[in-house]
Amino acid sequence: MTGGGVDEVLSAVDPWRPEWADPFGPTVSAADDYEAMVQALRDVQEAVTRSRPTPGAAAEAAEALRAVARLMHRHEVDEDRQIAGKRWLTAGKGHALAPVLHIVDVTDTTATARVTIGRFHSGRYALNGGVTPLIFDELLARLANSAGRPWGRTAYLNVNYRAPAPLHRELRVTAELVGQQGRKRTLRGALYVGETLLADVEGLWVELKPEQTHNTSLT
Repeated sequence: MTGGGVDEVLSAVDPWRPEWADPFGPTVSAADDYEAMVQALRDVQEAVTRSRPTPGAAAEAAEALRAVARLMHRHEVDEDRQIAGKRWLTAGKGHALAPVLHIVDVTDTTATARVTIGRFHSGRYALNGGVTPLIFDELLARLANSAGRPWGRTAYLNVNYRAPAPLHRELRVTAELVGQQGRKRTLRGALYVGETLLADVEGLWVELKPEQTHNTSLT
């Protein structure tokens, strides 16, 4: 851990006991074994993207990755008990899908974050356009469902791309809850490098009905 305050925050919401409820706030560091594993996975994603391996090296890497998959299969649980994506207090939530979002500031109606894009999320020398909605959805959805508001799901995201988002530079993400009518919540967000606007978004979240809040996946 990085300090006593961080220890207290992480112990208040046990990161090894995942919960669906999101205690939305600034992210903290968790220098433990699970976080190290997820960071190693992110490192692999970035390294593979950057590489041009020989056939032999690719075969060796494939076998090493299959060994990791076999190890993780022995610890498989259902979605309610998995850690990935629900480690709310840490940047990236213990997940390796989207760029790692560091939450900087949160109020009941606003949030800001920072993110740096590597080549794994690149689309020809800049942030891949399909990844931009992932970043927006991460911040806006968490704001939409914070401050005691009942859980809602994303209905749409309308993203406007204003300029290419550079790699390997810190970007700033903002989110604002601009209104609610009945079960519908409207949010806006923006992505910047310095003072340059890279993209902006309007999104709609629809509050779930009580019967929709349980697992409705088909099996």
